[in-house]
Amino acid sequence: LDIAVNTVRNHVRNILEKLGLRNRVQAAVYAVRYGLFSGDSP
Repeated sequence: LDIAVNTVRNHVRNILEKLGLRNRVQAAVYAVRYGLFSGDSP
């Protein structure tokens, strides 16, 4: 994909805000807790 770094940052920031999370670590915990990531993916 050819997208700008700032675009990714904006998307991540918006996702964190909508979920009420402070950082990517909290997002990872959220994903595992709610079954969005199982850890089996490469």
